[in-house]
Amino acid sequence: MWWVSALAILVFSTPVIVGAVRWLGPRGGIGLLVALGLYALVVESVAVATGLPYGRFSYSQVLGPPLLGLAPPTVLLAWTPLILGALAMTRRAWVAVVLLVAVDLVLDPAAVLLGFWSWDEPGIYYGVPLINFFGWVLSGGIAVLALRRLPRPVPGLFARNLWLVLVFWSSVNLWSGQWLPAAVGLVMLIVLAPRYRRVP
Repeated sequence: MWWVSALAILVFSTPVIVGAVRWLGPRGGIGLLVALGLYALVVESVAVATGLPYGRFSYSQVLGPPLLGLAPPTVLLAWTPLILGALAMTRRAWVAVVLLVAVDLVLDPAAVLLGFWSWDEPGIYYGVPLINFFGWVLSGGIAVLALRRLPRPVPGLFARNLWLVLVFWSSVNLWSGQWLPAAVGLVMLIVLAPRYRRVP
């Protein structure tokens, strides 16, 4: 039932929604979330339609019925916590992009295993092609450069949220016996733990 996945995404996103409103006010916070959500939805839809920038893939019904047969509306909330969390962890743009791609090394194998999406030509990394990670560099880099223009630093709440997201997806990989993404997640949790404790 797709609504279970949609509810889980909403639960993970709720701290980000609350945090954005507290950070930028109701108008600014909601505006930022809508802009990021639409950006993610457009990029994902273009990728499904053309194969760029992530490779040719398709969504299942697990995350909800895809809009126009492309990406499901749950994408509006799924990607935003990742990009804001990466920016909350570091103020360096290139580090935030690297961190975002590293998160995907943990997330994508688990999502493929759970049947959220799949590639027409599965790649060597647990069904994920390498072009997908180059696509994350591109789409994440554009978002990071745009978000650096915000008038205030990204608050630490988003860093904590990202850390908990990593806990979840690392656990899925570990439970499923996908040892490499589980190990990547564990290393990230250890490395990011000091930053997690320092954030206000």
